[in-house]
Amino acid sequence: MMRSYLVFHRLATGLAKCRASSFGVRTWVLAAVLTSTAPAFAHIIPPEKLHPVAESYRRAGFLLNLNPVLWEQVAPDVSAIANYWMALDSKAAGDLLANANRIIAEATRGPDQQAAVEPMPRAEAAERIFVLLTEAVSQIGQRQLRAAERNLEQREDALALMREARGIFGAFDDVLRATDRDAFRRLGWSWLEMSSALGSRGLLGKGVAPVEHERFVAAAREIATYMQANFGVGFLPVKGRKLAPWPARSKTFDASARPPIKLPPGHNINKQLPRPRQILNMATRGVDEGETTLIALGDMAFDSSFIFGEPAQSLGISCNSCHNKSITNPNFIIPGLSSRPGGMDVSNSFFAPHANNGHFDALDTPDLRGIRFTAPYGRNGRFESLTEFVRNVIVNEFNGPEPDPVLLDGLIAYMFEFDFLPNQHLNRDGALNGQAPQAALRGEEIFLRPFEQMGGMSCATCHVPSANFLDHKRHDLGTVPGAEDRSRDGALDTPTLLGIKHTPPYFHDGSQPTLRAVTEWFNDNYKLRLSEQELSDLTAYVDTVGDGVDAFEDTQFTLEAEMEEFSFFMSAYEFLVERNKPELMAMTFQTIAFEIRAHKWDLQDWTHMPVLERMAELMDQAYGAVRAGDRGRVGELVSEYRQTYEKYKDVLN
Repeated sequence: MMRSYLVFHRLATGLAKCRASSFGVRTWVLAAVLTSTAPAFAHIIPPEKLHPVAESYRRAGFLLNLNPVLWEQVAPDVSAIANYWMALDSKAAGDLLANANRIIAEATRGPDQQAAVEPMPRAEAAERIFVLLTEAVSQIGQRQLRAAERNLEQREDALALMREARGIFGAFDDVLRATDRDAFRRLGWSWLEMSSALGSRGLLGKGVAPVEHERFVAAAREIATYMQANFGVGFLPVKGRKLAPWPARSKTFDASARPPIKLPPGHNINKQLPRPRQILNMATRGVDEGETTLIALGDMAFDSSFIFGEPAQSLGISCNSCHNKSITNPNFIIPGLSSRPGGMDVSNSFFAPHANNGHFDALDTPDLRGIRFTAPYGRNGRFESLTEFVRNVIVNEFNGPEPDPVLLDGLIAYMFEFDFLPNQHLNRDGALNGQAPQAALRGEEIFLRPFEQMGGMSCATCHVPSANFLDHKRHDLGTVPGAEDRSRDGALDTPTLLGIKHTPPYFHDGSQPTLRAVTEWFNDNYKLRLSEQELSDLTAYVDTVGDGVDAFEDTQFTLEAEMEEFSFFMSAYEFLVERNKPELMAMTFQTIAFEIRAHKWDLQDWTHMPVLERMAELMDQAYGAVRAGDRGRVGELVSEYRQTYEKYKDVLN
């Protein structure tokens, strides 16, 4: 499957092909625009531009395919579609809203509510909502087409209405393009016919072309007929497949085709800029990174989506997507899987259906700095071993194959090099030194103070200053709703406070936006009766403990560092040859090629762009040679890649 990074790359380089349809025209125009205004940083992927109705429909469709369905996130998209429709047909829009609200109410009826019937099953409710929305989008688009027909005497009005209809029917584009190519192409011609039939006002009296009514109407009717037949009243999803606008009634429908894997509108998997400063222990000690083979392999794997299965692999998601340079990525959000940016339900039905636990339990993405000191692992401390935890992430969170033991060893070796930020305000025993602000020093006294309301415990009882501000235990603070009254299933692992200033939001679910909110939560829930001054001082203390020197890089240009890192990846090649690991060699080459293309727009002197293209091509060829079993050719390509990098590394910045 084409990944979002590669799609962007091909658009930006003008390689997107113009199809003989208005869909193709739109793609060609986008390619031209991106070619002339390429982004400064390639791993920043702009959101897809959709009509508001199409955006709400696609997002709702994604949400309705999940288990569980977050109905509170579905409802706003239902309302958005109904509100757009309200101006066109208030009765139909009102019926949509009333029916959808009734279904959602039945699906979310709680067990403690007195009701004559059981709650509607999730799958049934999701299908019924999806049918309502599909029929509504089809009818809205058809209505705008008819309005365009009625306004042909006013060319600009007709053009605007036609564009509205085109944008609305864009809700179905991805599925149509993949599963009914003949119809997609035919309808594309119809959109072009309509555009051409609207004629032209000309320029300075030249080139005036009148509106061709019959031609416009004929093309519009062809589109409307197809949309009504396949998505209008009476639409039914295809049984046994995910909810999608399958054009199953079309004679040219290809039931074996699969639409592209996509995340819903509103997602953001871009990494933050400027990047967090990553500290690798061996590097800070002056070790030549090219001589740390196992760590190099782990670094590659951490950046590679190829360790995962589908759909993460097609989407280009890697460990580094959530833990950018080992630190929390605060941008990461996927509607239906996230409750807020910086976190996700990792036991969801989208990335790994086999490991879905059936309930929404989104977790804030943890900072991995100093991870060798922070066992147990997982927000609830469910793994004592980092190896078992990482394997679970690969296999049971992102649907990957059983990892090669050498790869897993490399990942652990790499992650064990992650260090905490150095903190100029802390002594070796975790106590504040004389350089700390006065407010923080006052807050330290509160942090160490035993509270009767907490059973004689202090904040430091769990966040032990001399032990990296943790106790390696699990505690139930009351932040996790129990499965039933008095259940004891809410214990969470104690997180370190080191570096915490730079990783908001807080708590296991990211429910507290600031450190001040955290101190207020403890004060309110444990009735500590701290004064306003004490709250401020305690916050200042945690803020100071959680700070660090140079938390972020001082540049937004990352290509030079990335290219050096790719060279580091390649240093594992001879080791993999020795161990006879062709699969890991192939993964390394795939990853480097993908990453070069993802980051190449960082290049400040574009005259060197062919160099990067050549280096990516060399990795593509090396991948092919590995698959073909031609080890000699692989060695030649690796050698050429290394020579090219050494020749040009000073200008690839």
